[in-house]
Amino acid sequence: MRADNTGNAASGALSMGAPGAGAPYSQLLQLKRSGPEPLYYQLAQSLERAVADGSISHGTKLLPDSDMARELNLAVATVRSAWTYLERKGLLTRRRQAGTFIR
Repeated sequence: MRADNTGNAASGALSMGAPGAGAPYSQLLQLKRSGPEPLYYQLAQSLERAVADGSISHGTKLLPDSDMARELNLAVATVRSAWTYLERKGLLTRRRQAGTFIR
């Protein structure tokens, strides 16, 4: 989430693809950076759990890859690897110029 010049979180920063009730993805998608599993896999599993428990709804448009990476303090390549994995599993759909959506 970006901050305004006062250091406060900018309202509406997650309006495109916000996961519900305005909760930032960084709170919903938990990663263990020192864990044995690769970060892309942890991200994919965490997103699957969030969809399964209703924290993120089907049809939700996710943030652009670079914004999601910034939100989660990850490399863009890590986010793209997770989304590719989930797309192959059928959980996500990606459309050029439209974005990435939860199925």
